[in-house]
Amino acid sequence: MHMANIERVAVLGAGPGGMAAAVALARRGYDVTLFNRSEERIATAQERGGVEIEGDLGEDFVPLSAITTDPETALHDRQLVLIAVPAYGQVPLAKIALPSLRPDSIVLLLTGSCGSLEVALLFREAGLDLNRTVLLGETVTLPQSARMVGPAKLRIKLPSNIRSAAFPGRRTDELIERIGDTLRLLPKPNVLDPGLNNPNFLIHPAPMLLNYAAVERADGYLSIMNEGMTDGVLRCLDAVDAEKMALCRAVGLEAITIDDLYRETGSGPHVYRKKGEPFGLRDRIWPRYINEDVPYGTVLMSSLGDLIGVPTPVCDSINHILSVVEQVDFWSTGRTVEKMGLAGMTVEQVKHYLQTGDQPEGWS
Repeated sequence: MHMANIERVAVLGAGPGGMAAAVALARRGYDVTLFNRSEERIATAQERGGVEIEGDLGEDFVPLSAITTDPETALHDRQLVLIAVPAYGQVPLAKIALPSLRPDSIVLLLTGSCGSLEVALLFREAGLDLNRTVLLGETVTLPQSARMVGPAKLRIKLPSNIRSAAFPGRRTDELIERIGDTLRLLPKPNVLDPGLNNPNFLIHPAPMLLNYAAVERADGYLSIMNEGMTDGVLRCLDAVDAEKMALCRAVGLEAITIDDLYRETGSGPHVYRKKGEPFGLRDRIWPRYINEDVPYGTVLMSSLGDLIGVPTPVCDSINHILSVVEQVDFWSTGRTVEKMGLAGMTVEQVKHYLQTGDQPEGWS
């Protein structure tokens, strides 16, 4: 495959994942701009004009065309727009990008979590025809996993191909063809496939709930992937995985286990099933393990299950109890079928909408 005529890329979001996506492409010769809403996160990179890297890409300093808080500067004449933020930031950044999009722009949500369905409603309201103009899609995870090891320094690990789809699904082949080898995408039938198969939804909420006291006692310094993964906790994790696979089967998608998802990205189940400390570290547990992966993960699965008649009792329990523990109503803040534009649809209508983008007759 080739560069597919993509030369100019904007990356929106300067967390580790966004920075890694930007520098990985810039290092390969793409003209890359990096946008972040707040200046604090990008100040050092702005001063230096780029980002230092180590890890799978080697040690290097990678300059970027622009590192900015000005959306017009970042988005001017960009062929590919990568939105690389937590799920709760996807729609706000899509709104920021909207005025600067070209008719032939590709907008790709990295780790979409079905966010493309929410963004599609925003774009439709703005008058965009997603069958003919802007090409919208999402991936299951980030193209590179990365960790900040300094103010503008990243340690990068490269995964293998990542599950991806366009919305509507009938444009997925076009997405893959136009992206070319810019990113290593693994095409799937529709955005529910990458959306439901985000490993974080399975790996984080149940273990965080079942280890809550230990996390609080350690002031957040706990290796949830190892210290937190006892046999009982893993049984709960596998039960969430079983509910996810039941949802996939119900909408006609491949049902793949969490273990196989990890193998697919070049890793493996030893990351969370092996006793001990394979990484030799204890990270401060990210609040996002709950405040992203519950509302945009287990709530999403529960809401979809309610819609299509697939029981999700373990996800439901996690959502209820963590709402109490965290004092947040994750049911109301989460990514529900209402917010994705699926409410009231039958299974067949959901499948048709995901493939065509055409809402059922009489839908507003």
